[in-house]
Amino acid sequence: MKITPYQVLILLLLNISYTVNSQTLILSKIFSKGMVLQRETEAPIWGTAPTGTTITVTGSWNNTPVQTVADSKGKFIAYLPTPAAGGPYTLTVNDITIPEVLIGEVWFCSGQSNMNLPLGTSYATTYKNANIRFFRTNVVNSNLPLDTLGGKWAHGDSINEMSPVSTVGYFFAQRLLSSLNVPIGMIGAYQGGTNAEEWINPSIFASLPANVKSAYTPPTSARIPGCLYNGMINPLLPYKISGMIWYQGENNASRFQTYSPIMKALVKGWRSDFKNDMLPFYAVQLPGFQSSNWCDFREIQQEIAESLPNSGFATTIDVGEETNIHPWNKIPVGNRLGDIALAKVYGKPSTFSSPIYKSALVEGKTLRIFFNFADKGLKINSGESPQLFEIAGADDVYYPAKARIEGNTVLVWAEEVIAPVKARYYWKNYAVPNLYSTDNFPVAPFRMK
Repeated sequence: MKITPYQVLILLLLNISYTVNSQTLILSKIFSKGMVLQRETEAPIWGTAPTGTTITVTGSWNNTPVQTVADSKGKFIAYLPTPAAGGPYTLTVNDITIPEVLIGEVWFCSGQSNMNLPLGTSYATTYKNANIRFFRTNVVNSNLPLDTLGGKWAHGDSINEMSPVSTVGYFFAQRLLSSLNVPIGMIGAYQGGTNAEEWINPSIFASLPANVKSAYTPPTSARIPGCLYNGMINPLLPYKISGMIWYQGENNASRFQTYSPIMKALVKGWRSDFKNDMLPFYAVQLPGFQSSNWCDFREIQQEIAESLPNSGFATTIDVGEETNIHPWNKIPVGNRLGDIALAKVYGKPSTFSSPIYKSALVEGKTLRIFFNFADKGLKINSGESPQLFEIAGADDVYYPAKARIEGNTVLVWAEEVIAPVKARYYWKNYAVPNLYSTDNFPVAPFRMK
């Protein structure tokens, strides 16, 4: 069959169009070598291409293509079904092929410097595992929401790549991996010296009460409410994740009265953004430190975790350092967050919480303190009796109390208090606790109100 000049022109134009499309199709950088996709879900794959371009996405686990079309703004998103955990696989988007893709559990970690503290700084860089992958987003402040994402996946079998990643995030991943035996992907968006107000969706921040908004004073013109959300959270959306861990608060402790409404709004907003209104959210309660108001702040952190559905907190008062706001021992922090996730998300039958104050009963001149999460009993790991309890009568004047463990309760008393009304425990900025559950979780600080 003879081809006419017109048909030659059409074929030439089609070839030019394909070339342009293949050259201008851009995936988010999170879709790159070594990535981890959430297992057994419809994983969103997105990017940009010329309007009208047909996008074909294929995973080598079943070689079944999924198609979509770039919209009028040049954006596209395809939802690719993923299998049970495994890999390595390849992910193909038109003529782009991404190697070494794992399928497993994906978690998001965020916060400030104690989440940022890198593995290589805290520990000898001997921790490596090919089934732990870590994507750390570039630090970007922006007045407007961005679509472009900076960063890359670090491979768990490379010491040089893994040494800069979050120590807390890494040991959280290691705790999950040891129990679940599936690849773990961590996505990290964190930066030292940052405020919760900077991580919240700016439109949500604008809807908060005036007294909450006015309490925040931006440290620089580049750090406005929502600036880190715009630059580091928005470009990640809507990557499919299993849950979130959070270590932040040092910058907000001086205005602790506004932290609860900010964090509740932040969590609700992030859950909406990641398209899961019940997405797990687990926070680190600040450890001991010489600061002047962390007692109140830790109480508020507990209140936030207990009032939000599908949330929790890890007590870390036993790993703080009096004069170091960045305590080095992050292994228990990651492990305790991991224990919460294993129990509450994956249904593993294990203890996951510190003993938490439940109630008190007056018995003559003593108070008997009852705890949740102390069914197996309590113990001390040093000294002869529990320390750091205080007791008060109706005058609300507290005195150091003597204490004795009886099963899973603690009896407290003080000679100065004839008719006890209330007690408190670890109501200090810094101290070394000695009271634990028999599962080795430190009893959480509390005060009776």
